[in-house]
Amino acid sequence: MYIINNKRQIERIKDMVTVRKNMDTYEVFYHDPSTGELWKSFFPRGYKKHQGPKLLRPEPLPDNLELQLEICLNSPDDSDAIGLGIECSVKPEKWEEIIEILDKNRKKYLRSHLNTFIKHLGILSPIESLKEIELHPEDLKIDEEKFTALKKRAKRIKLKRFFRI
Repeated sequence: MYIINNKRQIERIKDMVTVRKNMDTYEVFYHDPSTGELWKSFFPRGYKKHQGPKLLRPEPLPDNLELQLEICLNSPDDSDAIGLGIECSVKPEKWEEIIEILDKNRKKYLRSHLNTFIKHLGILSPIESLKEIELHPEDLKIDEEKFTALKKRAKRIKLKRFFRI
């Protein structure tokens, strides 16, 4: 689903046709003539000077967040967990919902992918993650106490999954 390796992205893109570009957001959409799929290349953390990693994935993602997590955290390729984690890291308003889903379905996910996703989500160091994408907790109407609680829940989920609880 996600391709995060730059070399693999270039190999994949060379067989596709550019559909449209948005140079303000650094998003490029491609059409794959062999499969008929639409692909999106973008920098989810593309804020001012800090652009972060470039992702390439099929467009659109499933609307259901639970389905996105199930697909990416059970994929044979860990780049799916990394890609979804990076993409969700810029949506801190959804972190609580994500943690709820992870807690509810933790036994269904591959442990290594669950840990990788949580690491790239940025919830283990929420204040630093928000600074990277130039957001302030006050802007999100989420207090530091809430972030601390989410961080603890994420660590607990990792621990529960490790012990298969």
